[in-house]
Amino acid sequence: MSELITNIREEDGKVHVSRTQDIQRILDFNKERNIQGHDPKSDMRLAGSIPFVVVEMWIKESGLKLGSKEFAEYVKKKLMSGDYGKLIANGY
Repeated sequence: MSELITNIREEDGKVHVSRTQDIQRILDFNKERNIQGHDPKSDMRLAGSIPFVVVEMWIKESGLKLGSKEFAEYVKKKLMSGDYGKLIANGY
């Protein structure tokens, strides 16, 4: 959905890795889902889209593994905190 750019550089004998991502398309996608609302014909409901760089940041700060039940709960708490409302779609 959005290109993830990884920059690797060496400085003073240390390797520095930084990752960036233009997340505007993801934010626009979530906003469009909020405008359109939930598709009543579908059994599935999209909760939102989270940029890769945000997922990586949450993995690093939580120390949890992607795909674990604990990480899913951590993500849910983050999304429900209100600080990441633009990542949520369909009024979750």
